[in-house]
Amino acid sequence: MADLLTINYAVAISVVVLFGIIALILSVTLGKRHPDTLDFFLTARGSLPAIVIAFSFYASSMGAWAIFSFPAYLITAGIIGLIFYALACGIPIVIIAHVGSYIQSKYPNILSLGDFVHRRYGKFMQVYVCLFMLFQMSIGLAAEFTSVGNLFELVLGGSRLPVMITVAVVTSIYTAVGGLYVSMLTDVPQGISAITILLIVAGYIIANFRPSLPATLPDVLLPNALGYASIATMPISLTCATVFGEGFWQRVWASADDKALKIGAYVGALAITISCFLFGFGGFLAIWAGYKLSDPLGSTAFFDLLALGQSSAPVWIMVLVCLCTVIMNVSAVDTQQTAITNTLSAFLLSGLPVWVSRIVVVLINVVIVIVALQAPNVLSLFLIGNVLSCISALPILFGLWSRIDTYLSQWSALFGIFFAFWAVAIYGTITQGGLGEGLYFVFFVSYDWPTFVIAPIASVVGMVIGIGAEMVIRKSFKMQWPLPPSVTQFTAVRTDKLEAEAEIGSASA
Repeated sequence: MADLLTINYAVAISVVVLFGIIALILSVTLGKRHPDTLDFFLTARGSLPAIVIAFSFYASSMGAWAIFSFPAYLITAGIIGLIFYALACGIPIVIIAHVGSYIQSKYPNILSLGDFVHRRYGKFMQVYVCLFMLFQMSIGLAAEFTSVGNLFELVLGGSRLPVMITVAVVTSIYTAVGGLYVSMLTDVPQGISAITILLIVAGYIIANFRPSLPATLPDVLLPNALGYASIATMPISLTCATVFGEGFWQRVWASADDKALKIGAYVGALAITISCFLFGFGGFLAIWAGYKLSDPLGSTAFFDLLALGQSSAPVWIMVLVCLCTVIMNVSAVDTQQTAITNTLSAFLLSGLPVWVSRIVVVLINVVIVIVALQAPNVLSLFLIGNVLSCISALPILFGLWSRIDTYLSQWSALFGIFFAFWAVAIYGTITQGGLGEGLYFVFFVSYDWPTFVIAPIASVVGMVIGIGAEMVIRKSFKMQWPLPPSVTQFTAVRTDKLEAEAEIGSASA
């Protein structure tokens, strides 16, 4: 086992460094073909064809978390839960592509989702959205570091620190130098490598999996209430969570044209769905065959399948799976880093040189690595962000509806978010018998389907109430109603000014 650990450390660290070197070479060679501006550093605007977009959607979505999360969710929600979890990982990519295309048609020079919110709603809503996005992306980054750490600690029996530190340092360096453009270019070899290794591993399983399978499935794999609930909870929660992932929007801005975006999104979504299902189905086969699970919660069931009921899998297959996991981890980590840089630069650090954002991202990585060293539960980390996303997504997206443009203000939208939060809190209180217990259950414990249905519905109800209240207040004080369209134009002018200041700051750096 010690030899296996040493080999995997050597392979993993070497591959991470290799991708770092490739990224730096691309920064020097291909980076010169494009303008050295803050806008291009953050968006790679209009520069990448469909094939790169497809691999980028795939590689940035398929982090190390996938190899652990899908078998673990299978234990909880059975085969139905697995199917809809996998589908829900691909569907949001297609939705983001179509919504993003519409946003770009209205705001051609958009920098980020927060930038759109500023133009449509105003500063207060932008503050909320950007802070929440930073929180959401930090959760995603922590989950990635936790997952690759789990591989080396829980599966291989070593320390989680060396590879986590290597990934954090190398990705921080090359994303700081090359920005989004280089990050997305590296997604192509990373995606190709991950898919190739996954196909080899699938071939190994097909050739060697020959157990005497029982005629009936174990109870844990059968359809259950949580599995049927996942038909609603997974598509709703993951679609809403994707709205607040800046990395997905960056791929919209970077697409060469609308056709490249749509083709890339559909191909990437299909590949994501299939890959996610295969990781979970590996756990399904291990449990069906009666193999002993090294983790009772099921997170390492895919590795138990590779061992085929023995104490460990062959060295070569473990090295390949470790390599695949680390490659996926690198791509997901650099995606989160460039996304965090985008949000910081487009909002909190606007007007300052981009190197300030780079330094802040490095500091954020230090904090997140420290959190990930505590090995928090990955699904619990996602649950917090998913519930808050379901509360917040529709008030943001309704801002695109032209027919209510002069009725829905940032105050009405914020009230919708506030109303949805308390609707979910009241649901938790009723089911658990107390406010504290209810909040803990809803945000930290269970993917309970009513939570994910109540949240978006309540946010719309809250918006309607907010619109009505604002109408009454404005008419009572003889203020203009409906709101003038110039409110949106004013915020657009202000944001364009901020963009210009940011580019001047970048040029002076």
